[in-house]
Amino acid sequence: MAKDNKKRKNNKHDENLSTEAPHILDFSNYKMITSIEDKAENKKFEMLKIGINKYYEVEIPKNVKKYGNITIPNNSEDKDEKDEKDESFNKKIILDDFKDEMSKYALKNINNIKSDILTNISMNLASNLKNKVTGRKTIYVTENIPLMGHTAFGVIDRGTNIIQVRGHSGCNIRCPFCSVDEGTPSKSRINDYYVDIDHLINTFERVVGYKGNNKLEAHLDGQGEPMLYHPLPELVERLNDVVSKGSGIVSIQSNGVNLSYKLIDELEEAGLHRINLSINAMDEKFSKGLSGKKTYNIEKIKEMAEYVKNSKIHLLIAPLLLPGYNDEEFRKVIDYAVDLQNRIPQNTINPITNKLNPILGVQLCLTYQFGRKVPNMKIWDFKKFYELLNTLENEYTKQGFDVHLKTPLKYYGSRPMRRIPCPFSLNETVENVKVVAEGRIFGEVIGIARDRVIQIINCKNTEKLLGNTVNVKIHRVKDNVIVATLC
Repeated sequence: MAKDNKKRKNNKHDENLSTEAPHILDFSNYKMITSIEDKAENKKFEMLKIGINKYYEVEIPKNVKKYGNITIPNNSEDKDEKDEKDESFNKKIILDDFKDEMSKYALKNINNIKSDILTNISMNLASNLKNKVTGRKTIYVTENIPLMGHTAFGVIDRGTNIIQVRGHSGCNIRCPFCSVDEGTPSKSRINDYYVDIDHLINTFERVVGYKGNNKLEAHLDGQGEPMLYHPLPELVERLNDVVSKGSGIVSIQSNGVNLSYKLIDELEEAGLHRINLSINAMDEKFSKGLSGKKTYNIEKIKEMAEYVKNSKIHLLIAPLLLPGYNDEEFRKVIDYAVDLQNRIPQNTINPITNKLNPILGVQLCLTYQFGRKVPNMKIWDFKKFYELLNTLENEYTKQGFDVHLKTPLKYYGSRPMRRIPCPFSLNETVENVKVVAEGRIFGEVIGIARDRVIQIINCKNTEKLLGNTVNVKIHRVKDNVIVATLC
């Protein structure tokens, strides 16, 4: 008996079996698994849909022959309410054929079934992970893929004290002016990426170690909506644990769609310093058009903005001017921000500057190679843009308001700083680059060499390159973003 107990104790899955109902497999201890659903589209190929990190999913065979009859608790009723109160509610699988079975043989079989399910999930993560928001295949990035070299994921150091942190790609809206053609549908984006949180933090710490932990800003941005990263509060907290030791901050960009009272509270507790909130129109119909989504709710965004303003998190409203298209709405957003600041004054001090941050960070819409272009939008240079900002500032001054619209990055404490060296030279030929994953766009694959990711573009038959080594010519090395073509 003692020997049996020792075996039971050493089995890593036993601790997740209920002593009263071992036939109910509870996956709550696996943080990555956020939901389990029954997908029975036809009787021949019944599948289990496993939610991964909230916004992703894999499907595994239900395998009735191996597991017996399975029941998945119903998750449809009052889902939003239950998710708020009981996050383990939909992470169970009931093995009906093992109900009331308590023999050693039955417990062993139950453990084997759970191990098999976990193995299936692990195998499918590598090849069949899907982004539930965009519907695109997603590459799960772990420590075998470096996190410097690509613009879609990882860590970017541009030679300042601001370190860009990109945990995933993919967006929940589809702005008609998007610089990276994000959202659904997309003409150019074919794959998404999700970075393992430990890998992301380890790489960030290495970059900080080289640059020096002195008034750094960890800035969460990316090709998509940064607030779709899960678990976001944990990521913010762990980044803050690093930079706060050197009087640094953590900030994030957002379109605001995913904001909720609960998430704002969690981010405040995690130590988030600032949210750069994109609002490009105040009119309901116009704002829906600029978001590309009929479900976009500007009133809800404003409600969340006020809640942030009443928290310890600094709110920066960042309207984008599309000249000749949203000129009036651009001005309305500025008016809204000025009014909000007067009603709820900002009290959060930026520890990098020891000053209050401005409420506004206005931007000019530019066009990019793979970005979308808004019909009838005029192309402005920055000289003309700053002339407009000067005019608007003078108008506010006449009304008795001190409004700063020209806010260079130095307003937020940005300054030049030692940068991570690049191991490649422009036009260099690099041999034996290992191709490890599909690229973000058509004709691209991802290679690795010298602890960097290399975006290899203009490829044909990309599927035949996967797993092989190739020789490439380097065409870009700026900011450790590495782009190459096959030799």
